[in-house]
Amino acid sequence: MAAVADRGPQPTAAATIIDRWILDRLDHVIAECRNAYAAFEFHKVYHSINHFCAVDLSSLYIDITKDRMYCDAPDSPRRRATQFAMHKIFDALCRLLAPVLVFTAEEAWSHAIAGVGDAGPRSAAAATASVHLQLFPDCRAAAPPAGATDEAVRQQIDQLLRLRGVIGQALEKARQEKLIGNSLEARVTLKCDRKTIGSVSKEELEEFFILSDLIIEDAGEASAIVEKTPYAKCARCWRHRETVGQSAVHPDLCDRCESVVASITKMEERA
Repeated sequence: MAAVADRGPQPTAAATIIDRWILDRLDHVIAECRNAYAAFEFHKVYHSINHFCAVDLSSLYIDITKDRMYCDAPDSPRRRATQFAMHKIFDALCRLLAPVLVFTAEEAWSHAIAGVGDAGPRSAAAATASVHLQLFPDCRAAAPPAGATDEAVRQQIDQLLRLRGVIGQALEKARQEKLIGNSLEARVTLKCDRKTIGSVSKEELEEFFILSDLIIEDAGEASAIVEKTPYAKCARCWRHRETVGQSAVHPDLCDRCESVVASITKMEERA
């Protein structure tokens, strides 16, 4: 709820591949739960939602996108894309959990809808709309506009997750050797078939792998080499960037964080 507190459910065309993937996974969960409820197989509802929340959402999506949520400008396109996805996820989970978590779902729904309801912020009309008066979410209702989630996205994420595993093993070895303390201190040279990366940008890959410094080299077999990055650490986002130290005004910030801080400062001055 905190992630979408400053944003309503407006769609955005800036969804990255991880946003499209999580909404596709949500669509599968909706289908599984609707079928399970229809067959009175309530244990399947629990297992489907529990796996989605623990693995897809917590271990992957939230972990990968937390940098943009905390450090991007409040109105940055990719942050808004994640807020849109999280709003859809929250809405669907509340509806799906309502029959089995009656009071918890109602409390969460009334609190959130009162803040971002169509009738306006903290509106009385929105606050009185009980989750138990809502319909279950429809399949494909979670899909973002203009593009969508499809088999190609699933295959791309599967490939990236395999590469993430290769990088993870190399990072763990570097930690054991006391070369780095965490993944953001590493410069990783990833050797792989570039076809497995597709059209995903370097910025998206660094976010997906939770790295500060990524070098990609074409190779037939995937492998990763880890060394300590030579760049300084940004005091705001904790990523090690080449631009840290280049600003006279904020020498401890990277260029992204300096830009965000400057824009927030201007907004506060105007207010």
